Amino acid sequence: MVRYRKGASKKPFVCFVLFSSSYFVFWFLTVWYILLDIDKQWAGNEIFLAYEHRFRMPRLKPPELGTYEGDCKDGNMNMDAPPYPMPYEWGNSYYAFTYGPARHVIVNAYSDMSPNSTQYKWLDAELASIDRSKTPWVFLTIHPPLYNTFALHHHDPQIFAAQEHLEPLFVKYHVNLVLTGHIHAYQRTDYVAFGNVTDTGPMHITIGAGGRKCDAPFTNKEPEEWIKARDASMYGYGRITVHNETHAEWRWIPIAPSELHDFNQVRGEDDLKLPSLNHDKVMIENQHFRRLRKLEKEQNENASGDQ
Repeated sequence: MVRYRKGASKKPFVCFVLFSSSYFVFWFLTVWYILLDIDKQWAGNEIFLAYEHRFRMPRLKPPELGTYEGDCKDGNMNMDAPPYPMPYEWGNSYYAFTYGPARHVIVNAYSDMSPNSTQYKWLDAELASIDRSKTPWVFLTIHPPLYNTFALHHHDPQIFAAQEHLEPLFVKYHVNLVLTGHIHAYQRTDYVAFGNVTDTGPMHITIGAGGRKCDAPFTNKEPEEWIKARDASMYGYGRITVHNETHAEWRWIPIAPSELHDFNQVRGEDDLKLPSLNHDKVMIENQHFRRLRKLEKEQNENASGDQ
């Protein structure tokens, strides 16, 4: 559910993002992933037929669907290693819409993301077209996380492709938040670009602990330098409150401990029990306007030096 409050009053815009589980993450935002692994005809290799008929996303063009060419044991795809890329363009695969002061951009990590692909060309043009004076915030949703503190999903080809091809676009166009799922846990990065903390880079948030098997060990006891918060012991959901064009608040709200364990684990250290994260809140400064202020400051300093 997403809701904004906007008008003559001084109340902030409020955006609620609720997640039911890692396989139903973001609900209407990334429901396409559910069907990407599951929506294949049992008796054949046609894909996404049910998804395209049952759901109505703000599609840009009719879907262009291919068929899955691999072998399927008992009619299923291997959900632990979904193929990449899948022949699925337009339709419910990727799209964007404006709601309140934010542009919501939905990307499909399981369709082709290479620079010559249809999706890449659309995404580049979409991000370039956003007038940040009118729509100051850009929230992008992609299922697998590009940054990952957990000891899972470090070899997914979709993630490598997104890091190589899409992250440069996220950084270039100053996407504010990259919202992901895939891992049944919670994590939030600092402002980051290409593995380095950068104050004009996007913030990446994984909300995968909405209801299905909250359980993912950390890769290391000490978090990476770009990690600000992480937890795999509590179920929870997230809320975004957009106060104005320059500031928004992100809050992670835990609601119940995992039925598997009420502590965090580290890969290979079975006796180590790290405490749960009982909440997470941060005020986000719009990276686009931060960059503009930095440029203005540099220009003023250069002008003063020339005098």
